[in-house]
Amino acid sequence: MTSVVLFDTTLRDGMQGEGMSISAEEKVRVAHALDGLGIHFIEAGFLSSNPKDERGFELLENERFDHATIVAFGMTRRRDVRASDDAGLRLMAESWVPACCLVGKTWKLHLEKVTKVDPDENLAMIADSISFLAAQGKRVIYDAEHFFDAYRDDPDYALACLRAAADAGAENVTICDTNGSSLPPQVRAATEHVVRELGDSVQVGIHTHDDAGCGVANSLVAVEAGAGM
Repeated sequence: MTSVVLFDTTLRDGMQGEGMSISAEEKVRVAHALDGLGIHFIEAGFLSSNPKDERGFELLENERFDHATIVAFGMTRRRDVRASDDAGLRLMAESWVPACCLVGKTWKLHLEKVTKVDPDENLAMIADSISFLAAQGKRVIYDAEHFFDAYRDDPDYALACLRAAADAGAENVTICDTNGSSLPPQVRAATEHVVRELGDSVQVGIHTHDDAGCGVANSLVAVEAGAGM
């Protein structure tokens, strides 16, 4: 029987949905409801993106959960800045939160148009950020943004991004269909490739979006293909 770990993003990703707005106190209630369902990881948002998130983490510090680990969300270091000098990473490193989810670039289109870094520097940004947090005792989950777009464009580089995260100490590398545009056969093939290449060294996760109405199907075929989160 396949066993999977569940990572819930309601308190961060879900808050971006139309009409979604809850108080810091309500976030705590939602977290306990998720814990009651047996969720293993609860992503509670950015540590200081706004006063509500900041207050939410303050309240969660004093709560106890039967199943769930609270996770702070952040990004890999900025270009030309050491991980230890990046304000966002330092905040996570110095916080009480035991686990961190870092999102990083995978698609070369974004390296050219958004971060404006070369592929090798992007790999260094991933590795430096994860190794810094891991050295501070944090559990690190790496979310590979736009993985499936990157994989269709350059599968070797997409895998290199995951490998950089795994080698730096990530306990999980999660492949994300950020556009929600992938179909189940594409997700299955890519997940099988990732698990075959990296599955012995790191847990693989799947993070689907539902723009094309395939989010649930894509999650299920990824689990069948070996994704464990």
